[in-house]
Amino acid sequence: MDLKSYIGPTAAILIATGGYMTTIEAVADDQKEIQERVRAVEVTQASEQSTKVIVAQNTERLARLEKLVEKIAEAQIKSLQNEARICEKLDADCR
Repeated sequence: MDLKSYIGPTAAILIATGGYMTTIEAVADDQKEIQERVRAVEVTQASEQSTKVIVAQNTERLARLEKLVEKIAEAQIKSLQNEARICEKLDADCR
């Protein structure tokens, strides 16, 4: 075989190898991009979960505060009623 018979197959192999390497690099770049996107989605989901937990906690605290305000209002009403009864019995001017 002479030199010309080696050049054609060698060139084809080199071109195929170059194409293969380019494909591998492109796939690796795509994989990195996909990993970054997945991380971003995971961070977003974690943030949303955290927000949901905070909202749930705040809702519970608000419910407890509402109950406390109701109890305070009931105690004030009782206190005013008692004061009115005392004033009425003593015939006092309690304005």
